[in-house]
Amino acid sequence: MEPRRNAEVALHFWETDVRAIDMRLRTCSAVQRFSRLFLVFSRVFARIVADDCTNLAAQMSFYFVLSLVPFFLVLAALVGWLPTTNLWHDLVEWITTYLPASTRHVIISVVLDLTHGYSKFLSIGLLLTIWSASTGFMSLMEALSIAHGARETRSFWKRRIIAIAATLASAVFFIVGFALTTLGRSAAVFLAKQYAALAVSKLPWDIVRWTANLLLIFIAVNLVDYFLPNVKQAWHWLTVGKAFVTLAFFLASFGFDYYIQHASNIPKIYGALAGFTIFMTWIYIASIILLVGAETDTAIKELSHAGAST
Repeated sequence: MEPRRNAEVALHFWETDVRAIDMRLRTCSAVQRFSRLFLVFSRVFARIVADDCTNLAAQMSFYFVLSLVPFFLVLAALVGWLPTTNLWHDLVEWITTYLPASTRHVIISVVLDLTHGYSKFLSIGLLLTIWSASTGFMSLMEALSIAHGARETRSFWKRRIIAIAATLASAVFFIVGFALTTLGRSAAVFLAKQYAALAVSKLPWDIVRWTANLLLIFIAVNLVDYFLPNVKQAWHWLTVGKAFVTLAFFLASFGFDYYIQHASNIPKIYGALAGFTIFMTWIYIASIILLVGAETDTAIKELSHAGAST
């Protein structure tokens, strides 16, 4: 009996040591993960400060606000070439979905007034409009190059051609996205009529709709981040920075809209100019989010290269 008891005691101490070692390993692993996460956050913050991202975002928002009306004029001209042009109002409303509610009506009314009848204006004026609309992408290209740890070395004409291509591609992207959304909505209405059970709750359709919108934002972020900065990089669908930009843009839009409606005095202070003030602030927030996402991917890439070289 004594050897058996000794064996049980030894087994008990061995199991206790194993559990203690396992606990220490888990604690050490958690500390290492926290340390790595803190290192990434500190590196991202250092890059944001070094690259002066707040001023870059201000520059981007200024040029994009100036390019907004020319861009909608280009979009109206492209829509004017389509066989069906009676959806222009719905297209403008769909594009401005993520704008704050207090500024959405102002932007829509201005855009519809300025683009009235513009679909027939296909001349030198359209070329000048495309040139003006591409200015925002020129600023975006420079800012993203800096955020990716590079400097803008491309010639002015090369950057302008890329910016014009990006402007036209963005217009086509909005038209295709709107067409897919419209088809999805029509399919949902048809299915709801055919199957009464599907019309009981709107929640499944809302989930599908917002998921589709998130997917469109995610694709747009990928295209912008890959083609515009002056860096050679491999295509990666999902990165930490891109996921952050997509989710942060989505949440910031609703959060900022809620703040403006319930906790802000901007409409009272600025009066008739409140809509454009809110819009410029929203563009500035979106620009910061985009730059922070690029800085995050760059910081992670630098840390991984530093770890691989040591």
